[in-house]
Amino acid sequence: MEKSLNQRYKDSCTTLSYKEWRRREDNKMASFTGNIPSPSLQDSTAFKNTQTEMAKITGLKTDVSNKTIFGINKYILIVAGVMIITAVVYHIYTKQKKP
Repeated sequence: MEKSLNQRYKDSCTTLSYKEWRRREDNKMASFTGNIPSPSLQDSTAFKNTQTEMAKITGLKTDVSNKTIFGINKYILIVAGVMIITAVVYHIYTKQKKP
């Protein structure tokens, strides 16, 4: 015997309201049958607008900067690289100088 929608809602122990739960269940059933509604143009523009607003609020940077490598200033990386190379060359030179 099949349970009613109300009984299935109670058994699911969800935090969603009945209306939201029912919409989710209807969308699940529509995806099984292949009747998925395609998003309209208004939905996609609203999504893009929301996405750009959230990017502005969170401070997401979309422009590319040539001043950093992996978030570190490239001049700091160059100086650190030169120091490491100098230390390695000095170490090799002092090892060869000792007989």
